[in-house]
Amino acid sequence: MHRTRERTMSQATTWPIRTLLTRLVLACLLPAIVGAILLFIYEYQDGLAQQRKNTIQTARAMALAVDNHLLKAQALAQTLSTSHNLAARNLAGFHEEARAAITLSGLGTNVVLRDAAGRQVLNTAIAFGGALPGQPDPEHVRGVFATARPTFSDVFISPVYKRPIMSVDVPVFLDGKVAYALGVGILPKDFNTLVKSQGLPEEWMAAVLDGTGTIAGRTHLPEKFVGEKANERLVHTLLSAAEGTVDATSREGIAVQTSFSRSAVTHWGVAIGIPHRLIQLDLLQTFSVLGLGASIVLLISLMLARSMSERIAHAVNALTGPALALGEGGAEPHPGARVKEVAQVAEVAEVAAAIDRAAALLQERADELAEAHRLGRFGTWHCDLATGELRISDSLKDILGQNIVSFATLRDTAFATGSWPQFEAAWHDAIRTGKSYDLEMQANHARGHPVWLNARGSPVRNDKGDVVAMQGMLQDITESKHAERLLSDSREKLRDAALHDFLTGLPNRGLVMEYCERLVAAARRGHGGGALLYIDIDRFKPINDLYGHDTGDRVLQEVAQRLRQSTRQEDLVGRLGGDEFVIVLPHADGVRHRAETVAQHVLANISRPMRLNALELTVSPSIGISFFPEHADTVSSLIHAADLAMYQAKQTGRSNYQFYTPELDRRIEQALSVEARLRDAIGSDGLELHYQPVIDLKNGKVVGAEALLRLTGAFLDMGPDRFIPIAESAGLIGRLGEWVAIQACQQHVQWLRQGMTMTIAINVSPLQFRQRSFIDRLSEIIADTGMDPRHLEIEVTESAIMENVEDAVRILTRLKALGVKVALDDFGTGYSSLSSLTSLPLDKLKVDQSFVRRIERDEASRTVTEAIIGLGRSLRLNVHGEGIESEDALLYLEEHGCNQAQGYWFSKPLRAAEFTRWYHEQWEKKTSTEGWERVRRIWDPKR
Repeated sequence: MHRTRERTMSQATTWPIRTLLTRLVLACLLPAIVGAILLFIYEYQDGLAQQRKNTIQTARAMALAVDNHLLKAQALAQTLSTSHNLAARNLAGFHEEARAAITLSGLGTNVVLRDAAGRQVLNTAIAFGGALPGQPDPEHVRGVFATARPTFSDVFISPVYKRPIMSVDVPVFLDGKVAYALGVGILPKDFNTLVKSQGLPEEWMAAVLDGTGTIAGRTHLPEKFVGEKANERLVHTLLSAAEGTVDATSREGIAVQTSFSRSAVTHWGVAIGIPHRLIQLDLLQTFSVLGLGASIVLLISLMLARSMSERIAHAVNALTGPALALGEGGAEPHPGARVKEVAQVAEVAEVAAAIDRAAALLQERADELAEAHRLGRFGTWHCDLATGELRISDSLKDILGQNIVSFATLRDTAFATGSWPQFEAAWHDAIRTGKSYDLEMQANHARGHPVWLNARGSPVRNDKGDVVAMQGMLQDITESKHAERLLSDSREKLRDAALHDFLTGLPNRGLVMEYCERLVAAARRGHGGGALLYIDIDRFKPINDLYGHDTGDRVLQEVAQRLRQSTRQEDLVGRLGGDEFVIVLPHADGVRHRAETVAQHVLANISRPMRLNALELTVSPSIGISFFPEHADTVSSLIHAADLAMYQAKQTGRSNYQFYTPELDRRIEQALSVEARLRDAIGSDGLELHYQPVIDLKNGKVVGAEALLRLTGAFLDMGPDRFIPIAESAGLIGRLGEWVAIQACQQHVQWLRQGMTMTIAINVSPLQFRQRSFIDRLSEIIADTGMDPRHLEIEVTESAIMENVEDAVRILTRLKALGVKVALDDFGTGYSSLSSLTSLPLDKLKVDQSFVRRIERDEASRTVTEAIIGLGRSLRLNVHGEGIESEDALLYLEEHGCNQAQGYWFSKPLRAAEFTRWYHEQWEKKTSTEGWERVRRIWDPKR
């Protein structure tokens, strides 16, 4: 009976209570666990979405930084493109200027100048004059010449540095058209530094990409991957969208979630990759913590339920036994059942530790999110419309410098600048329509400085579709706005630089051409006429060469100021480049008289001495004047006509003005024909030297020969007085002078071998004399030909020396150091002074033939000739009379102490072979003309 009762109690009491309690605990815990899992998944996905937005914001900010660097380089290139050295085609000076600009600005590595064929003309990475690399015409350079606009190249391999580089190129305008493409080269190290300075998490990857998706800069292994294409999927997405997020693979083969932003200005972009491993690790850690916590809670709950069920079942059994015994009429003692509470200290500690670890992990994720907020300069908020409760991120407090209880409190603080109505209208419109808003607004930071904000907000709906809350973000875009302002300012400065001369502030060639186009077009329609004065500054180049470019620049600035003072407000004064200026007189009544009056004012003002520090300098203008529509119906022909007139002013003595006439076109056509002939003659035996003998009047011996340049063929009758000025204006005088020196030295060496011992004289033009390479090249020619410099005489005109005496003394001293003799040619026709003459290292004075030819009939010529001879003797110089055409002139010079003579009375200039024959026939044969016999009596020792 007792065993049956015990079994019955066990089956009826113990197991059903345990099962019931266990199921009850599970039923209570399971919804909470499932809800926690779902909530955490939602929060995690929302965090990922927010992280993607933040990463895009960071990429956008970095892309703006890249833009800012490229646009600063473009501004530098634009500034260099207006250099006066480029305008004057002084490439050596520009090389030095560009190298200094690159060093000081720190915006690039080198400056490259390319012509229309894409060939490098100059590269600051290579010493000036050094060999430049040959390279096919780059696409970005072709773009500059095709569009006349700046370009940003993609990454390419530099032929100089042999590594990846990019170039910011701008057009260089000369004579109204694109003459060069000027590029500033930027190495990837600049972009590497830029992306590494952003403070991204260590395992995040960031890269700067060019317009084709080639890597230009990188945070990880830039030395390995710069210059290579990014992941194909990323490149495809980057080229089809301005910004976004894509799953791709890094160059190291790591799967990454990549957020990118591409600039609409430069078409370069920035991509930021977060390894999937980090994202998955976050998910794994989150669910591990969640699973561990849930398992611990479930285990503890089950243990508590089992313990409680055991105690309850034991108590019930203890009570049931005596109760049944009493019901059967028996008695059974009470077992003394007790329910004990035993503390599970170790289990509680383990649970607490797990909770701490979960809290630390959550804090770590929160810190990463806060760091993303800091990098992106933005903060998030959530506002419950029913309660007015506002939750904000900590970064939002930093952006505005104050805690925000509600947006309404910002009405009189942060939004007091007038932005509140804008914000309030967007807020209410979003609640009313259920649509998001996105606006830019200005606010005040608590410290007093203004900040620009990008404010975004969107409504939050409940299950019924009602708007119950608003959520959104505020981003500090002050730096972006500052970059936009800098970009706008740079564009304004570039536009101003494109229309005005950097040195003088005057309108440049582009603006002058544009202004004249309008005036000439109006004149064609019968709306009045006008004039153009083309002004070239005489003697500017010697000043610039002697005193340096700084002084030359100050002279040009002073000239510009004086030109403004010479004109009215409605007249336009512009600088075409170098030392060339224009004045445009629009729609003037009595325009010819008005143009002449302005030209006279310009002559008077420019010719006044300029005092620059301790220097007192004097320049003068040569002015050409043309009229429209009388002389031209296009701007180019108008400037051409004035240029011809200006050239005529220079030919007639400088420091004057000339009006254009059609006759000038005929002269210029002839000059161009001669110029073409000269160019052909230099390389095709079209030149030859004739030699005229020089006679010693003491003994009648041939002591020298003057080499005189002649043209052959159709221009045989054209004398040097006609083609030498054309050669100077065409820039050919250096080549001609070098050819003459080589031929004359070679001929002298041949004559010396034949026993013809004498001096040979060559003429040097003023332009050749002032060339910096003149002495060095002459020394090379003497060494190459084997010429004895003691038998070489250099003839320099008086005007060439007196234009800059100090510089001339330096050049003549170097000539004398070579052992060369120096003669002052055409003496008496210039404007030298005795004080200047005594300081010159000379060997000979040559009396100009204009005096010698008039000796017999002009008392003044005889007086000047005697004075020159006397001056030469007092300075212990040989005196040489040229242009001897009569015996009386010869006898006169000999009687007054002249040392040497030459002229047609002795012989006309002869070719080398004819001179050799004449030398032997006239001075070695006994037969001679009666005139020669009479002259020889002069040198008879028995006389």
